[in-house]
Amino acid sequence: MIKLPSLSLFTRLYLTIIVAVVFSGTISFILLEKLKIQTAVADYVFFTDHIYHNLLEQKKVVLDSDLKELNEDVHDIKDMMMSWQIKLSPPPYGDSILLGSARDVEVYMNTSEQYLAIYEFPKLDAWLVISENNLFSFDEDEDFEHKEPLEETFFSQYSFHDYTEVTLLLTILVSVVGGIYWPIKIIQNQIESLIEIQQEFGKGNMRVRAHDDFSKPLNELADSFNSMANSIMDTVNENQIFAQAVPHEVRTPLSRIQLAVGLLSRNNHDKQQLELLGNIDTYIDDMSELIRQVVAFSKLNTVKNDTEFSLDTLVELTPFIEARLKLLKCEEKHVITRHLDHTLTFKTNPAYLRLLLDNLFKNASIHAKSHITISLSKQESHIELIVEDDGAGIPSGHIDTIFIPFARLDQSRNRKTGGLGLGLSIASAACKRMNSQITVENRAAGGAKFICRFNIV
Repeated sequence: MIKLPSLSLFTRLYLTIIVAVVFSGTISFILLEKLKIQTAVADYVFFTDHIYHNLLEQKKVVLDSDLKELNEDVHDIKDMMMSWQIKLSPPPYGDSILLGSARDVEVYMNTSEQYLAIYEFPKLDAWLVISENNLFSFDEDEDFEHKEPLEETFFSQYSFHDYTEVTLLLTILVSVVGGIYWPIKIIQNQIESLIEIQQEFGKGNMRVRAHDDFSKPLNELADSFNSMANSIMDTVNENQIFAQAVPHEVRTPLSRIQLAVGLLSRNNHDKQQLELLGNIDTYIDDMSELIRQVVAFSKLNTVKNDTEFSLDTLVELTPFIEARLKLLKCEEKHVITRHLDHTLTFKTNPAYLRLLLDNLFKNASIHAKSHITISLSKQESHIELIVEDDGAGIPSGHIDTIFIPFARLDQSRNRKTGGLGLGLSIASAACKRMNSQITVENRAAGGAKFICRFNIV
């Protein structure tokens, strides 16, 4: 079964308006036509009533006369015709159609478009028919007989008054549609503007704000959004200042502890104490690395500014990847298989690309058993980087949380296995900073597979 695409709110609203206007226009046209006919019927009966009452006053029509005295001869009366019809059979109106009635008088129209007013006399079992006479007559001259009849067209069936009524009706409908369409169109544009601003804010541009010239009540929604955006931006700025200030302040006491440990180790010859001092030195290195990662993660989540785009450069991806692998010494412990397209380039901030690659390669080196595969290829609308390892993979239930800060898959604090819990969070933040996407899945043969898609269009 084919699934039709869902229509937007405003599309459905416009379609509803069109259907309502067409329906109301059709009903209005029918009612106007009926009103026009009924008015014509009432006018005609009003005119024939004068003739009828004159006939009664002149005793040309006697209500209690004998039925035998009536005849069906046609008599001319003031450009009208009068005749009696006996109720011995259905009324001989021919192809006449009933238009309506007024004052208990039925009015018909025959094929010659002449009106017939029917006055009924129940006591006589007869009808008195008053009809229009031929308004025009022509001499049967030779010229007229040989004239070719005018070609009948669609528009020749209607009079000037018919066009006037249709034009008036269409003018009213267009006015109604215009009066409804433009306010709705203005509201639609303002709502779409709010959606674009919200999407821009969601992408990280926290300085974007809604305009203050929206119609009511959309102006209240815009003010509410601006207040929320200001509050979020203030909170983010405070957290960033805190996250960058605390590590900076912690570095000083760490340096002093490290100096003290070095002095104690120099004058101490006790093996057990030297081992403890070495552990303290290791813990200091862990804390220094953690501080470095916290600062890096905090900077990746700062509010974007205009000067940031000036740092974008065109990076040749394959040489950049090779340089990071060599610097991290990944091939000293694992076999690395490369499937790299050497022609691909990507315009971005090299610092973000470095953070992404370094943390993905470090994570693969930590969890791989012996083999790492790196692929780089061009797809339809993006460049795809894939980093795979042959490790144990990602436990079920952790795929959705793997990029959350400090969400290590094991709870060990051993740097060799669990890491510090910020590497993949930094990789994800760096990827978002480059307006790209990163996903993870388990390989069928075992191990994890990280996929980065760099948008190029």
